[in-house]
Amino acid sequence: MHPQLTNTMKPFIHYWPDGYLLSWLLVVFLLDFVFGILKAAFTGQQRTSGRLRQSVIKLLQYGGCVIVAAVILNIVTVSSEQLGRQFAWLFGDIMLYVMIYIEVVSVLENMEAMAPKSHFVRLFVRPVKRIITLQLTKLLKEDD
Repeated sequence: MHPQLTNTMKPFIHYWPDGYLLSWLLVVFLLDFVFGILKAAFTGQQRTSGRLRQSVIKLLQYGGCVIVAAVILNIVTVSSEQLGRQFAWLFGDIMLYVMIYIEVVSVLENMEAMAPKSHFVRLFVRPVKRIITLQLTKLLKEDD
């Protein structure tokens, strides 16, 4: 961002989303996009404009959530409510963590759909997906 623009905005914007979390969200979003295209190619599904449009819509939804959260958290940060000011950053970070979690699970699902019988999927992808989605009773079972 331009330094002069940043300096003029400083009095108004007190909360910025965590740049590292935003970067990771972008990385896993792009991975999900790439693995979704690869999954379609591996499984013989047609790549349509509707499916690509869904990715754009999802990106816009994520961006909208980040912007709305930043506006809300800026309002809370400048308010006189001390408790809200102390924990405002936590709300923004948790929202980004949830978005990253959703994308990671989606990447693992796409990897599993591409080659469900491969050793890598059976020994790594499926167990990791079951652990992070808390499907611990299915952890060592073969297929659903």
